[in-house]
Amino acid sequence: MSFRVFFALSTGLSKPITATPGTKKEILERVALTEKELGLETEQYGSNPKHWKSTKPREGISDETFCAVAEEHNHYVRWVYDRFGHWSESPVKNGEVITPEESTIFWHGLQLIDVPPSQWTEEYYKARMEANYEAMRGRESEGIIFDEKPLTPRQAAVVISLFASYLDTHDLRLDVPKDCDRLASLADGGYEWCEKCGAVTYEHVKNCRKKKCPARDALGLEEDEE
Repeated sequence: MSFRVFFALSTGLSKPITATPGTKKEILERVALTEKELGLETEQYGSNPKHWKSTKPREGISDETFCAVAEEHNHYVRWVYDRFGHWSESPVKNGEVITPEESTIFWHGLQLIDVPPSQWTEEYYKARMEANYEAMRGRESEGIIFDEKPLTPRQAAVVISLFASYLDTHDLRLDVPKDCDRLASLADGGYEWCEKCGAVTYEHVKNCRKKKCPARDALGLEEDEE
């Protein structure tokens, strides 16, 4: 498994790009908002580019706010990275030119924000596991690239369950329902648990023809109910 580094190993643009008008202003506003919401501070040594002292939020910021801001910020960073790649190959006609010198003003704010697992909310944990599941199924997600043959839904679900023993502090019990290709949470009612079939959707239980199906019995469904 490999990961795209996005802007992490660079200090600015290598050459001018022509972007959608208003891009510089939008990026600066996005960076300023992230800094304000998390209380992030910058520092600079000599002629080196400025950078964030830390991506750890100031004292008093809740885990819910930290995760929500980090999620929104990181999504934006990945979007900008994709756009920069596109604009470098296909400049926007009558667009806004961003020079390497100008890019150094906001480049420090295009850093991905890492949230320690101990501070993950339910939503943040689920989103991270969904991204890993997508990657293991052979679909690049959040810059995660699975460098091997894609796993089957069941195999990927087993890996997620291994992660859960260390990370699922909210007891979401993520799994892939039978005949599905997506993660669902037992805690959220995303699937039913059957002692014979494992994780199954409600529709699957309704259509189950196994006699004395544990899941059908648990849901109070009659044997001949469609």
